[in-house]
Amino acid sequence: MPTSADDPAHDANTKAWEVLRRFDRPFLCAFSDGDAITKGGERAFIGQVPGAEGQPHTTIEGGGHFLQEDKGEELGRVIADFIASS
Repeated sequence: MPTSADDPAHDANTKAWEVLRRFDRPFLCAFSDGDAITKGGERAFIGQVPGAEGQPHTTIEGGGHFLQEDKGEELGRVIADFIASS
């Protein structure tokens, strides 16, 4: 997550956001409540990624930065339910 224009990842991140702002297919946000880096990160996507509108975004409790490792089964259920409903 680049924090300045000098960050080596800045240009790639800017290009990614150009694509995301046009992405109109279903887009699910699933973040952890215990990640000091990305907690609340869904706010960056909701309202900017068209496909995120009206989706069942989820905050999984008790996970950390590596949510797939900390709460893999719960994250897997969230993703499977999302796919099944899309």
